[in-house]
Amino acid sequence: MRGFILMSLVLLGGGTRALADCPLRVTVRPLELKKQVKAATTTTELKKLLQPLGMLMLPLSGWEACQGTGVDVASAQLDVFRARLVAADKQDVVLQARGVVCGSVRMLDGVVLIPTEGKDTFCALPLEFLPKLTHSSEHRAVFSFENLTDPGRQVFRVEKVESEVRSEDLALSYWEVQDGQLRSIFSVAWSSSVGLVTREADVKVVLVGKEYPRQLEVQESVRECGGTVDMPSGEQSQTEGCTHARNTERLCYRRESAKEPASYGRCAQ
Repeated sequence: MRGFILMSLVLLGGGTRALADCPLRVTVRPLELKKQVKAATTTTELKKLLQPLGMLMLPLSGWEACQGTGVDVASAQLDVFRARLVAADKQDVVLQARGVVCGSVRMLDGVVLIPTEGKDTFCALPLEFLPKLTHSSEHRAVFSFENLTDPGRQVFRVEKVESEVRSEDLALSYWEVQDGQLRSIFSVAWSSSVGLVTREADVKVVLVGKEYPRQLEVQESVRECGGTVDMPSGEQSQTEGCTHARNTERLCYRRESAKEPASYGRCAQ
């Protein structure tokens, strides 16, 4: 059935190596930047503060539209989190900028700051799972930290919801810092809608076992009611009744080959 366990599994590498290949090296004092972001009142000010870190990279067309309206008003906050994303013995910094730019465009952007040599010097990795800029007030993206593949290091657990009048799209994913990048190691997406055909989908992802890496158990169900059939006369008639399907899948952290990094996939039988 369409929509059942739409998973996108991205390969995972290991540990702390390859930061020498850091795509963006920055010098920043997060708590000072937090105060500056809160004090900024224009999009221009925010761009000067955030773009050096790889945030608020407005698309050219979007920035031109912002300038064209003459609306430069902005209001934002900078959240500062600490988590052990690269190594168990060192804390990294996560910055999330949220607010409004160009008068009415919602912003939700962020980076991971991995400490490197030098005072207040970091390798900045973009939080690819955040929407950056959106006109929708019904788009939500919330992340937390979880020990999934290692008892000392954490990964991002990301929940997304996109709501409309008669439908709702949801997604859950896990992201891990590896080889100087932030990569998705598991994701699942599902949707529900109300109309001529009513669709109710539900997905739960449960961590299984006490040893690391943990297994994932995906419990999913879809219920569909209604529809239409073509009658011999050419008219359409609405059908009655519902169909209900369930599925459970166990996923393990494994390697396809010695040369490939590990990822979540179906457990071996």
